[in-house]
Amino acid sequence: MRLGLAISMVVLMPLTAFAKSPSDVADLVGARAAGAESEMQARGYVDAGGNNTWWNADRKQCVKVRVSQGRYAAISQLKASSCGQKTTSAQKCPPDLSQADLYKYPGCSL
Repeated sequence: MRLGLAISMVVLMPLTAFAKSPSDVADLVGARAAGAESEMQARGYVDAGGNNTWWNADRKQCVKVRVSQGRYAAISQLKASSCGQKTTSAQKCPPDLSQADLYKYPGCSL
């Protein structure tokens, strides 16, 4: 049991440690969920149909919020289609998208 937990920590820790939230909402990670939800709305995000997904039409950005123990634990960028938006043909997601490239391709996800 402990060995399995240790292996999981070693494998999964780097993934979460290097995951970067979109810059306009990165400061909300760690905030209480109720207050952070109001702040998301103040920053132009609207609930995109539940499941903690939010859409910002001005930025053309879809994000998913992970809540843990009543706080925003992580905010990840998703494809626009995850928020019910149509993907334009001008925006194509490269097949080898890396975490570092997400800012170049808003609307794409890993």
